[in-house]
Amino acid sequence: MADGVTTRRRTLTREAILAEALALVDAEGLDALSLRALGGRLGVSQTAVYRHVPDKAALLDGVAERVWAEALAALDAHAADDAPADWRAAGRLYAATLLATLRAHPNAVVLMLTHPISTPGQFALVARSLARLAAAGVTLPAGALDLVCALTVYTTGFAAAEVAPPAGGEADEPGAGLAEALVGLTDAERAQLEDLLAPMRADGWDLAGQFGVGLEALLAGWPDHA
Repeated sequence: MADGVTTRRRTLTREAILAEALALVDAEGLDALSLRALGGRLGVSQTAVYRHVPDKAALLDGVAERVWAEALAALDAHAADDAPADWRAAGRLYAATLLATLRAHPNAVVLMLTHPISTPGQFALVARSLARLAAAGVTLPAGALDLVCALTVYTTGFAAAEVAPPAGGEADEPGAGLAEALVGLTDAERAQLEDLLAPMRADGWDLAGQFGVGLEALLAGWPDHA
């Protein structure tokens, strides 16, 4: 038994720790993540985990890095099979792969939303993917890193609206309370409200449609060159 534990400790790596941490978040939620719980799942002491991940903050950053690594690996794989025609196509592909990755890890979405790209490991992941796109002939736009950050926050926000549990419990059914909201409105305000709500009554009005419209607006407004 001791030999098995010793071997496990000897082969423990930061990558293995982060992979297990993400698996724990997937299975039990973000609140369940701790260095003690992680050590238990890995069959090592908490001290052994500390040698690779010094504290909870570093662990959270590392889990976020792990999710980005998965999204960017998917981006690289798609780009290798069918190279994007330009950086806007690459941006659409990044947003789509990130959204798919976040849907696969719903318990990590709030973590991703509150941990923007900021660590050396995360910057290195982005740099590698941008370098691969450039090598494939994609001319990167002005402020490529800023664009990646904007796309990340935008996409993660939509993922949170889609998969994160609502604060305070389940929301009311759509349209609940509308009659009360109409009380006291002028005719002009009622007409404005009708115009505002009209798209909701059209076929295909959903989060996916809103996501696509906003994404195209973001990409269209981004300058090609400084």
